[in-house]
Amino acid sequence: MTFFLRHLPSLRHTPAPAPQPDTALVEARVNPPPSLAMPDQNLNAPFVDAAAPGIRTDLATRALRAVVLAVPMVVTVALGWVSLGWFALDGQLTVAEGALVGVTVFAFYWVVLSVVTATLGMFWRPAPHAQPLRGLQIAILLPVFGEPAHKTISVAVALLSGLSGKSRHEFSLHVLSDTHDPAAAAAEEAELATIWRSQPGLSVQYRRRPQNLDYKSGNIRDWVRCSGSAYEAMLILDADSLMGPQSVIRMADRMAIEPGVGLVQTVPRVLPGHTLWQRMQSFASEVYGANLGRGFAMWAGPVGNFLGHNALVRTRAFAACTGLPHLRGHAPRGGVILSHDFVEAALLCRAGWGVRMLPEAEESFEDTPDTLIGYLRRDRRWCQGNMQHLRLLATPGLRMISRFHLFQGAMAYLASVWWLALLILWTLPGQGGAIPDFFGDNPAMPVWPSLPPLTQGALAAFVGMMLLAPKVIGIFVYLRDHNMNFAQMPGFITAVLTEMTLSILLAPMLMLHQVRAVCRTLFGFDGGWIPHELGQPDLRLIARFHATETLFGVALLGLAFSGNLTPWLLPVAISLSLSIPLAVLVQTPMTTLFRRRAVWTAA
Repeated sequence: MTFFLRHLPSLRHTPAPAPQPDTALVEARVNPPPSLAMPDQNLNAPFVDAAAPGIRTDLATRALRAVVLAVPMVVTVALGWVSLGWFALDGQLTVAEGALVGVTVFAFYWVVLSVVTATLGMFWRPAPHAQPLRGLQIAILLPVFGEPAHKTISVAVALLSGLSGKSRHEFSLHVLSDTHDPAAAAAEEAELATIWRSQPGLSVQYRRRPQNLDYKSGNIRDWVRCSGSAYEAMLILDADSLMGPQSVIRMADRMAIEPGVGLVQTVPRVLPGHTLWQRMQSFASEVYGANLGRGFAMWAGPVGNFLGHNALVRTRAFAACTGLPHLRGHAPRGGVILSHDFVEAALLCRAGWGVRMLPEAEESFEDTPDTLIGYLRRDRRWCQGNMQHLRLLATPGLRMISRFHLFQGAMAYLASVWWLALLILWTLPGQGGAIPDFFGDNPAMPVWPSLPPLTQGALAAFVGMMLLAPKVIGIFVYLRDHNMNFAQMPGFITAVLTEMTLSILLAPMLMLHQVRAVCRTLFGFDGGWIPHELGQPDLRLIARFHATETLFGVALLGLAFSGNLTPWLLPVAISLSLSIPLAVLVQTPMTTLFRRRAVWTAA
């Protein structure tokens, strides 16, 4: 997208100073630092770190948090009360009507929470940047798992080069490989050898584990135990992370001047890739996601969250407080905690360390799979990990807001189950139809007798407005904060309309896949840990992957043609039946869609 790439912060790094022999690296190889204990946390008893200053949340943040969490409750209760009144106009309230109201109210809470958070983001302002009196020894950790060696490592080396001599802090890069394939590992070693020869003044280390025990969290934990004692903090990256030096320095300064902070998390945005799907994700994260992240940072305060990457972590606090045990039972419900980041943040806060979101560190980016299939397969792993959070809600000593974060992570996927239940409750009876009464003496019970079409339309319009409200607020904030000239406006408007249209069309498909991911987890299918998938699938694979939602959409269209589907669900039926062509469309490279002049490509 022209307007987005034009405003993308420059991430070009100045050349490093003249190379000098890295005596510190040589000494580290000869005399490794002492080991640092990182014991498993007891999830059955509270824990407080004696070294933690304790978390202090000011009164204003507490009041703001209470309002943000209470307003959605008030709105959803009011919606439920009005809905019950509508259904009771005919003098009776059936079980199906009560179930419909209950499902609607529960699912709608999270929609209103997003609206309130986005509204709060409108009032965010960056905090003043204070300089610390002393610097920190910081290790930049780059876990890799078979990703392209040159592309992955060179980006981290460029960041290290850009940080050299720019602040009081000292930085070194540690490439932590869990790569299995010998050829890929050889490519990593060759890339590192080239860097050591060409830039000997940079402190770059490489370690490869023979087994990727406990996946990424185990990789980080192994480094903390073996080398973490030599560093006050660690900047954790993903293989697809991209960060600017000034943002990293700002994070380090914040940690240096606030000793009670154990973790500083940025709000990463998605890099614009080469396919339509990646540009959609990039646009959404830049225009909508950044504003939501700012609102979340305001009400979370010092009890924020950890996204697993693009974050600065206090090493000894992490070692003392976040050693993750295996959950009882086998994967996917037990075993290794896959979505470890939320849990590690909760354990840090439990022990008395603060976790801060830092939206001011704007040069923070990540990549996304270039196809919808790659995205959905990664989403299965995230679903499996987030569902494990439900087992940790009762962990002793956790702060209530940390429990809410864990539950919210699970609800990111369980909400799709609730929306599907709502869809089914709307679909089965149709207009004036009836479903069996399993709990009474009546042979059939109408679900919609007391709601006239205009009322149904008003209800559907209200729900639709609330779903779109965070995006509309994000657009307003983006236009307010960016000096966009008149010539850029047509491209921006086109990008908005394209993203919204495709998001609406893809939403039912994404809902069904999340429901499938939840069911896979509940029925014991372990998805494991897989890196980003590269390359575009062929039409046969796409058709097989999206067959379920396509058939579901065709079935809904059949109900519509027979008069047994409420008209407000006809768009859902149409979008589901178009799942295969939509998947083909969004994985198309931008250069194919716009060969001469692209709206969403660089000028």
